[in-house]
Order: sequence, then C-alpha cells, then structure tokens
Amino acid sequence: MRVLVADDEPNLRTSLAAWLGTEGMETVLAADGEEARALLGVETVDALVLDLRMPRLDGLGLLRWLRDSGPASIPALVVSAHGEVKDAVEAMKLGARDYLVKPFDPDELVLKIRAAVQERRLAADLEAGARGAIARDEMVGESPAIKEAERLIAKAAPTSATVLLVGESGTGKEVAARLVHRLSGRQGPFVPVNLGAVPESLAESELFGHEKGAFTGADARRQGLFELAKGGTLFLDEIGELPLQLQVKLLRVLQERVVTRLGGSQAIPVDVRIVAATNRDLEAEVKAGRFREDLFYRVNVVRVRMPPLRERPGDVALLAGHFLGKISAETGKRVRSISPRALVLLAGHAFPGNVRELSNAIERAVILADGEELEPRDFEFFAPSGPRPEGAGPASGGSGPSPDPFAGPITIAELERRAIKGALERNEGRREKSAGELGISRRTLLNKIKEYGLGES
Repeated sequence: MRVLVADDEPNLRTSLAAWLGTEGMETVLAADGEEARALLGVETVDALVLDLRMPRLDGLGLLRWLRDSGPASIPALVVSAHGEVKDAVEAMKLGARDYLVKPFDPDELVLKIRAAVQERRLAADLEAGARGAIARDEMVGESPAIKEAERLIAKAAPTSATVLLVGESGTGKEVAARLVHRLSGRQGPFVPVNLGAVPESLAESELFGHEKGAFTGADARRQGLFELAKGGTLFLDEIGELPLQLQVKLLRVLQERVVTRLGGSQAIPVDVRIVAATNRDLEAEVKAGRFREDLFYRVNVVRVRMPPLRERPGDVALLAGHFLGKISAETGKRVRSISPRALVLLAGHAFPGNVRELSNAIERAVILADGEELEPRDFEFFAPSGPRPEGAGPASGGSGPSPDPFAGPITIAELERRAIKGALERNEGRREKSAGELGISRRTLLNKIKEYGLGES
C-alpha cells in the first residue's frame, strides 16, 4: 500500500513515514499542496494524508483540485492542529474520508487509512462486478478458492470426464455446471435436474423416459432427460438424494452409454456429458450404505469444490456488483450502487446461505429501495427492527444474525470495532491470523483489542 503524506512540517512527515513503514506501507512525501498535486500526476498511491494549513496550496485547495480534475477516487484523510468545526465540515464536503486533530494517535491513523482503502477497493470491485453482470452468467470472484475451481473446470471441460461439484447449498454449483458445459464446446442443450426434488416414483421415468402403457397414466411415449440432453450436458444436481435402486440403473447408463425406457426393451445410445453435484459427504454416504461405492467412483472423476462465501469475503463486492447490475436491468429499477458502509458490512456478514443468500438479499433490496444507492437499512439482516420513521426507506420484516446494528448513525470507531471483533471470532481468537486478515500489525491489533475491550474475544 502506498500513501502520499502532504504536510509542511518536516519532522511530522518523516515520523509519519517511519511509522507507516512499520505497518508495511510505502510513503511518498510532499512539503505542500502544490508538490502533492505534482506528485499525484506521476505517482500511483492508494491513500492521501494531508494537512489543512500548508503554503502555496492548502489542504482545502488540494481537495477541490482532487474533486474537480484530479484522481478523485483516492481516499483523503485530513489532519490539522486547527480543530475548527468549519474546516472539518468543509473538508468533508469536498470529499475528505476523515478528519483528525493534531496530536493524533498514529495507530488510529493507520486503521483509518486501511478502512478508507478497503472501502475504495470494495467500491471498485462492485463497479467491476456490475460492468460484467449483464453480459454473461458465469462464476464471479478473484479469491484463490474460486480461481482453483475455475482452473479445474477449464482443464476438465474439453474432455468427456464426469465432473463432480461438491459444496454447501447456495455456493453456485449450477453456475459452475453451466460453465463446464459452455467450455466443453458441446452443441447440445444444458439440461439440469434436481434429483432431490423429483418424487422417487417418477425419478426413473424422468431420467430414462417411458413407453406408452408402461404404468397407469402413461398414455404416450416420453423421452427421458438423458435423451433430451443429446449432444449436450446433463446436470444431476443433488445426486446423493438418488434412491439406491436407481443408482444401479444410473451406473449402467454411465458405463454403457445406453438407456432403456421404462416399459421398453430397446437400448438407446446416448451422447451426453454428465456433471453431478452434491452438498452431502458422499464418502460418508458410501460407508453408511446409502450410496453405491461403484457409482461414487464413476462420478468422482474430476472433483471440484465450490467454497462457501464465508471463505471468500473478498469476493462479496464483486458478486454484489454482478447481482446489482443483473437485477436492476431485469426489474427496471434505477438502483446504481451500494454505499461503502453497506459494502463493508456485507463483506463481513456470515451468509449461511452463501452466494444464493447474497443474490436474494440484493434482489430484495433493489426491489424495495427508494433511492439509487443501497444502504445498510435496505438489507434485511442489517435493518433496525420495529416501526421505521417516514422516509427512512423500506421496512424489513426479517431477523438475521446482525440485529439492529444501525438504529442510528455508525461511527468509524464502531465500524473498526466490529471488523476486529468479527475477525477474532472467525479465527477463534488467534490474533496473528486476525491481524493478517485485517491487514494490520499484531501490535496494532493488540492496542485496538485493549481500546475496544475485546480481550475476551
């Protein structure tokens, strides 16, 4: 991370550079606003720390330039020995991210810089996700776990190998299956079936078809899904739900590549790519006698794990942007963005329902939103309970794991406290790991734990 520090006090500049350096930040130094403006024309920085009182071009003048013609997306934090309210108000109006009065706690400055950069990156991810959302329906994310899934899919897709997608409900297994189909180059259709939703009495007919008169009500010949997927891909979702007697018949089809319709005797060749998915532990199901071992080995050729959303919090903004662009276009609502504060909270939410829950949350928020930007109050799990004042936005009828966190305005300190508390909880109190996740030093984390009274976390 690179930070531009603009201050006319040489001792403060050098001491800040040394302190930020201990936190892993590289600094670019400027003696006044004019020098800072010149440096911003040639240097790439992630954040700006500037003094309000500087010769030639002061902090307010630099903020005006940033707003009007400079790189306005760079978050700016203002520091000054002159703690006048009017200066603070003016700086914030001109786009400053925060305001500190000298002397200030350098640890607090570090945390505010990281929070500002995180908000900027989340906003950039949101925009990137929204740009690509409407044109395609594909896996979205930059986390190592989702990239590994994409790598395996890209290798397996051009082959005829059966792909088994494993992961919790809502992690995007059908999206991954569609990606396998698209990359396979097969010209036939993509045919999905949720085996857990098909009644056992109808499952054989659904998969393999039936002849006229095969059973009561079978008044015409019917092709099964294997035949309908000719030349394409058959997606067997929740394969672990398939009854044992049908597992035998499915195994035969996968081995011999022929189907026999219910009530018929003719073996019909099928040219179909199989992608299966499950949220069960199939190895455990095999040991328990609920899933055939030979069928398991037949479908478990290329195994792709779809990670839960809690393992990829950095992808939340990209996914949110993807869903926002798609849902806004589908509904015709003019909802264009999600506020930085809402993005930070979404990134820290557990999402037990994974990507599907995030998609549903964005859809609900877009449908009920009154403005063009989604705020925390627009999300069911962040909205305060009880009656809402007139003009406060849509009501929320649900309760989630984060009850009533926005009954009033939230401070930066409270946001920091929640971020630290969440990291400690996710990492079971391991402070070294929590500091790494938050992007701060262990020393800074220990100071903040003491400051916010989180010692029992």
